[in-house]
Formats: sequence, C-alpha cells, structure tokens
Amino acid sequence: MDYKKEYKKYLISSTLDTANNRIASASFISAFAIYLGLSDLAIGIYAVLDTITNIIQVFAAPLFSRIGQSKKVVLTNYSIYRISSISMALIPFLSSDISIRTILFFVLATVYAITGEMGYITFVNWRMTLIKKEDRPTFAAKRNFLKNTVALAFSLIMGVILDRFTASGYELYGFMILFTIVFIIAFIDIAIRIKTYKPDVIQEKISVKDNLIIPAKDEKFRSVLITGGLNRFAYGIGTMYLNVFLLRYLNIGYLYYSILNILVNLSEAFSSKYWGNKSKNRNWSKIILPMCIIFIIVFTILLSFNNKQLLYLLPIIYILIGFGNASYEMYDHIAIYENAKDKLQTSYVTFERFIEGIVTMILPLLSYTVFKESNNAIKVTFAISLFSYIILFIYYKLKYKETKNNL
Repeated sequence: MDYKKEYKKYLISSTLDTANNRIASASFISAFAIYLGLSDLAIGIYAVLDTITNIIQVFAAPLFSRIGQSKKVVLTNYSIYRISSISMALIPFLSSDISIRTILFFVLATVYAITGEMGYITFVNWRMTLIKKEDRPTFAAKRNFLKNTVALAFSLIMGVILDRFTASGYELYGFMILFTIVFIIAFIDIAIRIKTYKPDVIQEKISVKDNLIIPAKDEKFRSVLITGGLNRFAYGIGTMYLNVFLLRYLNIGYLYYSILNILVNLSEAFSSKYWGNKSKNRNWSKIILPMCIIFIIVFTILLSFNNKQLLYLLPIIYILIGFGNASYEMYDHIAIYENAKDKLQTSYVTFERFIEGIVTMILPLLSYTVFKESNNAIKVTFAISLFSYIILFIYYKLKYKETKNNL
C-alpha cells in the first residue's frame, strides 16, 4: 500500500462526505423544508434527527461485529444514505399537500439518518485504521479546512441561485439545481472510496447488553460521555431552531442567510489548523475549555440584544460559532476513539453516540415548547444553552484540576 497516495484519496473523499453532511444537515435542507411548507416543529426535529437516531448505535457494534466491515458492506449502506437525501428533490412533484409532503420528507430523512448513523462507526474505523496516529490531528485539521471550503462555496452558490430564482418566481428550479450539485458531490465521493484502500477492522464480537455495560463501566471513558452529552444538549437546545428563526421570523434573505453560513465555514476552515496543533499532545482541556468560553460569549450576545440589533451582530455570532464548532470536531474525531479500549473501539464509539441520542431526544419538544409559548421565546433557549455551557466549563475545569493533582 502506498500510504501517501491512500492518505490523499481518503482525505478527498472524506472532505466531500463531510461537506455534503454539512450541506444536508444545515442551510440547504432546512431552507428546502421551509419551501415545502413544513412546520417549525418538523424542521426543528429534522435539525436533530441524525443525533436522535444515534440511539440505534447500540445495535451497530453487535451487528458489524458479526457481518464485518468489508468495503462492500460499508459502501452499500453509504449509497443508500446518499440516495435517500437526494430523493427529497422529488417531494414537490409527488404532492402539494403539506401533510403528505411532511410524511415523505420524514420517511426519507429517517432512512438518511439511520443509514448515516449505522455507517458512522464504519467510517471512523476506516479513518483510524488507515491514518497513522501521529497524523490524525493534521488529517482532521486538513479535512475540516477543505470540507468547510467546499461547504462555503456551496453556501455562496445557494444564496445567489435561490435569491435570483425566487425573485423571478422559480424558487423550485433553484432547489433542483442545488440538488444536482449535491448528487455530483456524492457520486464523486463514492467513486473515490471504491478505489481507496480499506484495512481490515479487528473487532471482538459483542452483544447489545455488553455494548451498553462495558463502556459505561469504564471510568476513563465516562468523562467522554459526560462531555459529549453536555455539549450536545447545550449546543442543540440553542441552535436547533436558529435557521427557522432567521428565515421565518427575522425574514432575512437567502443571500444574507448564505453569507452567515459562509462565515461559519470560513471560521471553521481557518481555525482547524489552530485546533489541530492544540490537540497534538491530547490535552483536551485546551480544546473543551476554550470551546465553552466561545459559546458562553455567543449566547451572552444573543441574550443581550433585541432582534433588530442581532441582525447586525449575526456575522460576529456566526464567526464565533464556527470557531467553537471546529474545536469540538477535533475532540469528537480523535478523543472518543483513542479513549476506547483496544479491539472495542466500535462498541465505545457507538455507545457514546447512543448517549448523545438519548440526550437529544428531549430537545425537539423542550425547545419547541419554549420557542412556541414564551414571550421572549428564542431568548429562553439561549439562556438554557448559556447555563449548560457554564456547567460544562466548571465540570471540565474541575476534572482538569483533579488530573493535574494526580500526576
């Protein structure tokens, strides 16, 4: 195997994959769902659907420990994953009834989320077995930079296309052009993966029961679970209706909306190398504590100004969000896997995703109840996020202090 060649191929395909994930989970599909006429609750549920379906991860490790993780198995699941999201483009042509559109949307979105979550661990194992340990932070930084560059370009194209087609009364045609771009990206990604070397994954057979018990009993891994769960709750409760809030209630145009997403991508892209260097010695307090401070600042700003003032502050907010997202991505893509026991990485990673899914299940109803009924609705979700990040900061600060004292 030519390591450098395979490294480059996997970097390109992984970049296209994560860029497509960013496109599908954020600006593009949320805007398309609003076009279809879906309710606030439906769009909010979609925003966290992939994380809710993390619950099925508890079955992923036992399943793959039996059927294996061959390239054929991995790419078959991955192809279904991509086809399900692209098929959403057919919904406007199948029905004009909002209820039917909502059902069709969630059937495809659920297939998309389930196959995505089932396949997540296979790609983690593919990446971690192919990329050398000393190269992982640099690889993650390069991938984050490139994926955000691709997503940035798409956001710009999306804003221009949708604004122009909407102004001329052909908004649907604009979305069809964008779905075509998503299809092309997915096709190239799969074509490259077919030709990329995939090492064998050595995984002990494990039952669903053991998949729940073994990681939960590991004290070293418990900190990873608490950190991931708290971050998922804190970030999710404050941001899951943010796209709806901007497009439906602040009535910002697609172009401004796209510019905000561009700023997120730029911020993530150009801060990836910084966070990659910070993570090389695996001192995760240098990642988590700054991330908490960033989001404490974000939600403090969101709480301190009225809606008209926030219109002018949104660019700053989104730059900070991108910077914070890049920090946690570094932790998420390296720390979780490397804190797992050898030959049980699949079990540990899927269990962590399972915990995130449990936490996220409560977000749609909790966030929607607050968003819908409070006089200062969106501010309440921001306040909950702010408080949660303060808790995470205190927890990690105490943990870091305890670790230093034990050295």
